[in-house]
Amino acid sequence: MSSGLVNDSARDRMIPSFLRLSEETAAYVIAGFGTLIAAVNIWRNHLFVHDDAFISLRYAKHFVEHGDLSWNLGDRVEGYTNFLYVIMTSFMMEMGITPILAIQLINILSAIALVAAVVFAARRIMPEAPHLQALAYAAVVCNVSLSVWVFGGLEAPVVAAFLAWGMALSVCYFQRQNRPQTNGLAALTGVFFAAAALVRPDAVIVIAAFSLALFFFGAGRASKRFARMIVAGGIPLLAVLVHMIWRLDYYGDFLPNTFHAKVGLELGHRLQKVSEYLVVTGALYLPVLSLAGLAFFAAAFHRQTSRLASGLVFTILGFLLYVTWSGGDHMAASRVILPIVGFAAILLVVSIRALPERLRTYAILGSLCLFALSAINARSFKMDWAAFNGAIVGRYIATAWPAGSLVGLNTAGSTPFYADNHVYIDMLGLNDRTIAKREDVPVLARRQRMPGHAKGDGAYVLSRKPDYIIFGGSEGIDIVDAEKWFLTGVELRGDPEFQTCYEKATQQLPVPEDMRSSGRPGDPIVFTYYRRTCPT
Repeated sequence: MSSGLVNDSARDRMIPSFLRLSEETAAYVIAGFGTLIAAVNIWRNHLFVHDDAFISLRYAKHFVEHGDLSWNLGDRVEGYTNFLYVIMTSFMMEMGITPILAIQLINILSAIALVAAVVFAARRIMPEAPHLQALAYAAVVCNVSLSVWVFGGLEAPVVAAFLAWGMALSVCYFQRQNRPQTNGLAALTGVFFAAAALVRPDAVIVIAAFSLALFFFGAGRASKRFARMIVAGGIPLLAVLVHMIWRLDYYGDFLPNTFHAKVGLELGHRLQKVSEYLVVTGALYLPVLSLAGLAFFAAAFHRQTSRLASGLVFTILGFLLYVTWSGGDHMAASRVILPIVGFAAILLVVSIRALPERLRTYAILGSLCLFALSAINARSFKMDWAAFNGAIVGRYIATAWPAGSLVGLNTAGSTPFYADNHVYIDMLGLNDRTIAKREDVPVLARRQRMPGHAKGDGAYVLSRKPDYIIFGGSEGIDIVDAEKWFLTGVELRGDPEFQTCYEKATQQLPVPEDMRSSGRPGDPIVFTYYRRTCPT
């Protein structure tokens, strides 16, 4: 049976004549359409930079300049979740590349590697179907999430690239072939997976699920499948164990401090908005996920699922269950789910290939339409407000406040990065072990419901007698509005010592000329903070 986009069989005469293209022509059309959608997404989101990117950059800066992987020099707390990414960024900065350009170059190169991995996998699976190879390409580049996070400054594109290459090298293990397959590719898969796990710890969920899929859904004898699972999953496991031993020696904890800050709350609290998060992900930011799911169910309805498709579904569902348990993410464009985009793209084309011939064209056209609709309807992202205002505030306090001041704040990225001459208390706990490990955390403020923003500790912050405190967002708020923001402000508002020893101050900060191109309004920022008046 032909695998073409259309043919002259009686069943395919239902397809309108203007859709009857050769597979080669269809491949060019699909790839061109995907490139156009990607260009639109890039144009709409190229100004985006997230505040949390500056947390990693502060660690990288300290590593380059002082050989110390710390947020506050000498205070070893692991407030990042992207070890290898920080090291890669440090290497780029050591070469003289500016920090933001360094992380964006890494992400651009990773996006190219991600696309290459998916196209490589599609060619191995279906060398006779160039139009489906082109669809696999489009199914990666058309996602708004990828365009956003190539510029956003965090590690999701890098993790996605490493995971996609690990998957691409192992697709042959799900197919019965005449020539035997060695475990060499499984070892190379393990190397890519190890790199992914060192970039971001939760990649181990994808790795574990895919390794199990190699055993449960792979082709060949059970002994061969077991060996492949052990090799593909064992190498990253060894890398993670070595990193954990190093982490314990360097930071004094087996787990990153961010783990304690983000998941140390009740499951019910974390699950409050996760269903909405997943729906928005599939509809707008990563439509390849919903399309892959629909295509798989359509193939299953026609009893045409494959071992590979089943293994990919197993992997994707395993990771989505983890995302659900963890509560999703507050960041733009479904960042936390982007790492499985390569798996979803291959699942989509494999499932479409399994459909009856008369349905394939419509499945492809429907996929392209949803990619276009998501690009049109998803919001575009400019520089994150916290990053924009925080950078302006950081530049101001770097010169206006006495060097070495102790500052309590919630914006742990841009302000500390630009005002590196001060010491900080991260009042959300990402970079503070005491706050991160606080138990029995009361929920008293509105934004505590955002993942990673639930913790705080007013008594602890006050015990350190900070010289300045910035409540709320990066530009600060009046403490009377503390319930609209975070826990520490609510707990300090009624504290007698705070009322006695701290006074409110405001300052209008103009937008610097070099930041006007970020796409944010140019009005002066009203910076609100509290200054300690009692002797320390």
